[in-house]
Amino acid sequence: MKKDYVILIISFLIISSSLHAQKWTTYDYNTSNFALTSSYCLATDASGNIWIGTDKSVVKYNQLNTWTVYNSTNTNNGLPNDKVLDLLVTGTNSLMVCTYGNGFIYYNGVSLWVPKNPTTTSNGIPTSYTYCIAQDNPGNFYVGIYSGNSSNAGLVKWDGASTWTPYTFTDTYNYKNVEAIVKDNAGNIWCGTSIGVYKYNPTNSSWTAYTKENTSGGLCGNWVRSIGVDPSGNVWFGCLDKDPATGYWVEGGLSKFTGSTWSNYKPSSGGLTNGYVSAIAFRGSDVWVGTGFCGQYNGHGLYKLSGTTWTNYNIDNNTFPGNCVNDLVVDKNNNLWIAGNNILTKLDFNPTDVKETENVPTSFSLYQNYPNPFNPETIISYQLPVSSFVTLKVYDALGRQVATLVNEFQTAGIHHSTFSTLNSILTSGIYFYKLQSGSFVDVKKMLLVK
Repeated sequence: MKKDYVILIISFLIISSSLHAQKWTTYDYNTSNFALTSSYCLATDASGNIWIGTDKSVVKYNQLNTWTVYNSTNTNNGLPNDKVLDLLVTGTNSLMVCTYGNGFIYYNGVSLWVPKNPTTTSNGIPTSYTYCIAQDNPGNFYVGIYSGNSSNAGLVKWDGASTWTPYTFTDTYNYKNVEAIVKDNAGNIWCGTSIGVYKYNPTNSSWTAYTKENTSGGLCGNWVRSIGVDPSGNVWFGCLDKDPATGYWVEGGLSKFTGSTWSNYKPSSGGLTNGYVSAIAFRGSDVWVGTGFCGQYNGHGLYKLSGTTWTNYNIDNNTFPGNCVNDLVVDKNNNLWIAGNNILTKLDFNPTDVKETENVPTSFSLYQNYPNPFNPETIISYQLPVSSFVTLKVYDALGRQVATLVNEFQTAGIHHSTFSTLNSILTSGIYFYKLQSGSFVDVKKMLLVK
């Protein structure tokens, strides 16, 4: 990612419902300067920002169509050029980042990225390969790791200061990786491994193991790769199961545990027709299930369970534009975000954007950017009296194009776009921004002062 501004090519897919339309908005990395091959994980904070972990960076989207990219070229202490496999929001604009190759990293919300790996900690985390992270009520962090060998744990607890506690057990747990982790409503920590799921109670430091065998098949399989907790406190698991005839891992489906009883949703029972469950999220009483592990197991897109009714959204029925889901998150506006291979998709259940559609303008207009002069960011606003295809581009004083901020079909209304020079090589001076919509063209001048 050479620039912190983004060209977003957005496709809108609309499906009807009895109440109102749902709007699918897809941000395609392959056809934009946001050229990242995959989005692996998602998180949302109290302000509604969406945090996206990709194959080489962390990206923040602030719901006003402003994207900020953090990577190894623009972060103090270096966010490494590695796959980001999990994100945990820990406060206002601060988060923990799990990477596959450089341990996990703490971001303080301003500029400081602090790596935690075997080279930066004393008797701490034993490996640089981290899968997932959760935080208990006292504030301890639990990091699921690649164990590597029998002498390493699959889980490490960190108190946020200097104390590290690796967990090994009398069984073969310490040979296994922890690839999914979540805190439930009671404060317990659930860890998914390839030999079942383990529950840790921080109050009495006790562990409870659940397997397909000791739950009489209630757990859908012993390789637990996704875990979610619904608003009622039920814990849901996405599993792979082992074929006894071949010894290969096959699709296991989805299980729900109420604390006393198990419910099992397998492909053979209908509804959920693909059992490679990669992500679980909850919106109201609906359960959303992502399938497919990109590059490993084929999925069939996205599923919704409403009561006993299953609905599938996938590339074949022209709703969700893919068949592979890496992660799901519901933001504070109740929109569902879907991370996939080469795409990021938002499902908006209430697509009417009041800010953009009320008091529709009667003429085209391009406003002066604010602030001006600026460093490193400025907002460019404009109004459209009719829906039309819009381009908004930035040029230097010699007329050379340096950024394309907008290149899409937009609805009538007032729109805003952010031009950022945070990790660009642009120098101080005069720049021009040009808006074109149909036959309307306008150009204004702005001043960058570094």
